Amino acid sequence: MKKIYLLTLLCCLSFQDFAAPAYAFRVTFKDKNGTLTFADSLQFLSPTALQRRSKQGIALDSTDLPVVQHYIDTAMTTANAVKLHNKSKWFNQIVLITFDSSKVSNLLALPMVQSVKLVARYANGIFKTEEISARSMAKFPEVTYDQNKKTRGSSAFYGQAFQQSDMLQGDCLHDAGFRGQGMKIGVIDVNFRRTDSCRAYDTLLMQNRVKDVYNFVKDTPFVYSMAIGSDHGMNVLGCMAAKWDSNYVGTAPAADFYLYISEDLGSEFPIEEDNWLSAAERCDSIGIDIVNSSLGYNTFDAPFGSSSYTYGNMDGKTSLIVKAASKLVSKGVFVVNAQGNEGASPWHYMLTPADGDSVYSVGSVDGSLAWANSGYGPNALGVVKPDGCAMGKATALIGGNCLVGAANGSSFASPVMCGAIACLWQASPNLTNWELRQLVKMVSSKYANIVNGTDSSTINTLGYGIPNLCDAYNLLLGTSDITNIEYTFAVYPNPTANSFDVRSFDSRISDFSYLLYDLNGKIVYKSQQIYQTGFHCDALDELPSGTYILQITTRNKTYSTKIVKH
Repeated sequence: MKKIYLLTLLCCLSFQDFAAPAYAFRVTFKDKNGTLTFADSLQFLSPTALQRRSKQGIALDSTDLPVVQHYIDTAMTTANAVKLHNKSKWFNQIVLITFDSSKVSNLLALPMVQSVKLVARYANGIFKTEEISARSMAKFPEVTYDQNKKTRGSSAFYGQAFQQSDMLQGDCLHDAGFRGQGMKIGVIDVNFRRTDSCRAYDTLLMQNRVKDVYNFVKDTPFVYSMAIGSDHGMNVLGCMAAKWDSNYVGTAPAADFYLYISEDLGSEFPIEEDNWLSAAERCDSIGIDIVNSSLGYNTFDAPFGSSSYTYGNMDGKTSLIVKAASKLVSKGVFVVNAQGNEGASPWHYMLTPADGDSVYSVGSVDGSLAWANSGYGPNALGVVKPDGCAMGKATALIGGNCLVGAANGSSFASPVMCGAIACLWQASPNLTNWELRQLVKMVSSKYANIVNGTDSSTINTLGYGIPNLCDAYNLLLGTSDITNIEYTFAVYPNPTANSFDVRSFDSRISDFSYLLYDLNGKIVYKSQQIYQTGFHCDALDELPSGTYILQITTRNKTYSTKIVKH
């Protein structure tokens, strides 16, 4: 028996050391002729996902229908594939792995195939090692531990996480009873090593709030590998999920979590965008509400240098991963993504998918609210980025030794923000993800300056600034000085001493005018021009204190709200 064991081991070692290269090809199909129908929706979307769609008025479409199985089988056979790595119903494509790269021409000859693209090449076959490269170490910073780290103020409950939660006024939501209960948060990242053993996650595990896990790199349901490598995913998760009273409490300590690995530490190939896409589709189909992704891409390892992105590609519509993120948002999911940490590097800009105009990208600030080297905006089409900022320098987190530590990067600002926004959505579950995004922008520190065109010095580093989620909650309660009209127009300040501003959220709306009425229905002011995106109004200067009705009329609809002059 011992000899047989040794022979088997030697055979395995030989395969690992001398295996032929494996190739991963992305195969895109032309159509879905022969797939399931919408009547079969429960076969490809969970009841929870369908409920989320219904609540937000989102109809099923062809991208929800599965890839035709016959197409998959034919492509696999034609390519002499050894593995179906993933498949995407949204983009009607698969990624297969083969040892025979010469089969590409045969794939392209298939009548149902639209395109074939090489997205990974593994020199030692498909059974890759989990060694961490020097480049990966730079991408995921070393976590340092300082048990004497001080925070602004003090809190017996939050411990060292107090400052980053308080910066967003997330603790205000917690005090109101909103700590993420019932919210479903997907985390797309890298290894979640020690999540299943650190004290800070005891409550999460004992309450069975890790609802689903999958490693889309290794095609396995195990995400807690103890192999030497980054604890990045676990660090990120803790910013939201950890609960270690008086030591560390995250921004959504009562939420449900779904842990997905898409990042391969051993290489940087385009296939990681496919992995992220697979995770995003799972988030949609399983019924997740909000996703945090602390990943970003611009360059790829050899031989994929030609697939690297330029700043011109950071336009919210070029990379596969930003298309996936935008599609996920279109399905009713709120997507939060780190801006990247390249602000002081030659690259300088955000990474994709933070460039997506529907992706809520998060930049970094330090404890004094100063920019902390996250990637510059705007995106290549001029869209303001980042969408918001949170603490990304000396962010408190759960380190690889299971103790409270600190690290730098938008990777950690992003989950701090994501957890807090999840609690806000819990407070007003009838909001659509689009309405929620606009609300968070409205209460951000730089929002008024940007919409008034008066802030140019920090717009590309801080974007809309730091949101005050307590203000957002008060707005929902009707006790804020900002009034929102159906999340289409923002009116601020309200109440006001004299003048006020109005800005449109919806780029599809143009050509509108407005009236002011008193409470007796008398018109006290009528605009003399047509506006495109917003206006400043001084009409109240000449009117007595009191309550007035602002009425905005577009081509298709009339909006109205009360406005109060002190």
